Amino acid sequence: MEALRGVTVLEAIASGHLTRQRIVSLGFRDAGAWILLAEVFLGPTRHRKLQAQALDAAREGGLSLDALRVVDKHTRKLLPGAAVTEWELRAELCHLRGTVDEIDRAASARVRDLNRTVPDAENKAFAGRALKGGKNTDARGLRTATITLPERHMTAFLGRLLPTARRLRRDNPRLTYEQAMADALLAGGTGPSGPTPPVPLVVVPVPEWAQVLRREKDDTIFGLTDGTTMTGRELVEQVTAEHHYVGVYHPVEGPVDLYRSERTASPKQQKLLAAETLLCPTPVCTTSADDSQVHHLKAWKQGGNTNVAEMTIACQVHNARNDDDPDAPPRNGRLEREPGGVVFHPPDGGPPQRNRHPLRELSAMGLIAAGRA
Repeated sequence: MEALRGVTVLEAIASGHLTRQRIVSLGFRDAGAWILLAEVFLGPTRHRKLQAQALDAAREGGLSLDALRVVDKHTRKLLPGAAVTEWELRAELCHLRGTVDEIDRAASARVRDLNRTVPDAENKAFAGRALKGGKNTDARGLRTATITLPERHMTAFLGRLLPTARRLRRDNPRLTYEQAMADALLAGGTGPSGPTPPVPLVVVPVPEWAQVLRREKDDTIFGLTDGTTMTGRELVEQVTAEHHYVGVYHPVEGPVDLYRSERTASPKQQKLLAAETLLCPTPVCTTSADDSQVHHLKAWKQGGNTNVAEMTIACQVHNARNDDDPDAPPRNGRLEREPGGVVFHPPDGGPPQRNRHPLRELSAMGLIAAGRA
């Protein structure tokens, strides 16, 4: 039945030909979800025209039940006051094509963009916070809880657990990441409540009248078109504030140097690389830079240097799987820096790929590319 087009199944449910009992007898566990989906797409509504448009688009694209559930799931996350109504969005999302995962990512990105424009969006979204304690105990005597928080609160919550979790893993290497985080929570490593205040990082493209000359101690020396030189700190002096970081990025070579209003930040390279990409640069990876590791594009054992031009950020999984030796037979692919940023070279020899996640547009290199367009 799952192989049938989703609209066909929903029409059978709405007409009464496919009952809850029949769905269950066929071995499917999603009877309740399918019935609710049929009520949405085929039930009474004041938006009949948009409902018909959504159904036509879903039929034309052959969307499966899972794809329709994804569309409805993300539609329900639209905040009040958005530029479109729920039914306008539902009809739009039914035009998405691809696998269920691809539709899921595209729909999530679209709703996220719409919600960003809603006045007081963070406070409205905060109403969706939840902590659900599991009521069912599995065969091992374990229960599962899920927590939903705004991203700043979740980042702060997990960030306060990480130091304890890392210490626990150092003491007991057999612990998995998830086990260590659970133990850190049980140990009370959450710290004070509320989100951690963000530290803004100002992105400064290298101006056309300046060229990188050399490193000198812990600063960068720039040559100017008038024949003089200046330090990077002098270059960003006019835009520094009391508490922030200023990262200098070249539009082709990437991160150049990082400055702080009072003294040089430490570790400055990690901050530069994290701001450059925001996410692991491997295609479709959604691991944030804060949860990733510094990765040598040319492995240390292969003679790579520890400087920002020869490094990037990569999640633990893709850092470990990267083909460090470019001369060895390819297995998993490798990350390399090319003009405009870090790309992934697949093991089949295909063209280089970039992580196209919408969040990457807000990275340092994404902002610079948008400014040069």
